[in-house]
Amino acid sequence: MNRSNNDEVAIPFDEYRKRGVIDHDWESWASLFTLEAKYIEHFLGEFSGREQISQWIVSTMKQYPNISMWMEWWAIDGDRVALYIWNNLPDPTGTGKRYGFPNTTILRYAGNGLWDYEEDFYNPADAERVWQEWFNDGGRFDTPPDNSLRGIEDWAPEVPDVIVSREEVEEEFRKYVRRGEVAVQTGNWSLWADQFREDARYFEHHYGKFHGRAAIKKWITSIMGPFPQMTFPVDHYIIDGNRVIALIPNCLPDPTGGVRSIPLMSMSFCIMRAMVNGVRRGRLQSPGGGKCRF
Repeated sequence: MNRSNNDEVAIPFDEYRKRGVIDHDWESWASLFTLEAKYIEHFLGEFSGREQISQWIVSTMKQYPNISMWMEWWAIDGDRVALYIWNNLPDPTGTGKRYGFPNTTILRYAGNGLWDYEEDFYNPADAERVWQEWFNDGGRFDTPPDNSLRGIEDWAPEVPDVIVSREEVEEEFRKYVRRGEVAVQTGNWSLWADQFREDARYFEHHYGKFHGRAAIKKWITSIMGPFPQMTFPVDHYIIDGNRVIALIPNCLPDPTGGVRSIPLMSMSFCIMRAMVNGVRRGRLQSPGGGKCRF
């Protein structure tokens, strides 16, 4: 299907969320996929068909009875849903210490209450770090989950109150993409970095957190130096208020001299917040594959 009424997708998405995030009924949750559905979990593998998805998710989640989940937000556009969910572990220390990591997911609705595509984006290294720290601090297999846990405070900037029209956000996103294309072509990332506010935040899971336009510019200029021929064609995007959620492959030219582009193992899943006058408040970026940017 191409475009969907928002309610047509929202109602089955509520059921998807209830069976998974709330009830943890993974066999029932897997039944919400079509018989030919595709599920991409960049770290654990790709799964084809409802039966394979069911076998994998049921066996996998049995290994993690301590995890509780909290879906911070979701956005629906046509037949696609983007969501941001936290995987939380209970505090074994009793001190209020947090153990958690986020995951970004895209879904595609196929009609009749079913989904035919899911792809998850998170940082496996970050997940491993959280689990190791939790075990070191006393967490065990029989430690009960804490369903009251939410997201980690100050993980991302607060959503601004400024109302920005969809038309303005979409136009500024086009400019953002175009400035990136120019930066790739010229090797000059200064104009691209100047799109961010002076107090913007940039969270790149592999390289770190960068606070402020100057830090973002210094980092992007240094890191993109070795990759002047890399391109970032936008696969698709969703606009939700002043938030843009975009799936962007990272591609290199064909080393054999052909016309095809070679996609890297990672795809950038970017979340951006637009402010007025075309300046961005922050960027959160997460590709799949062995390392994550968020």
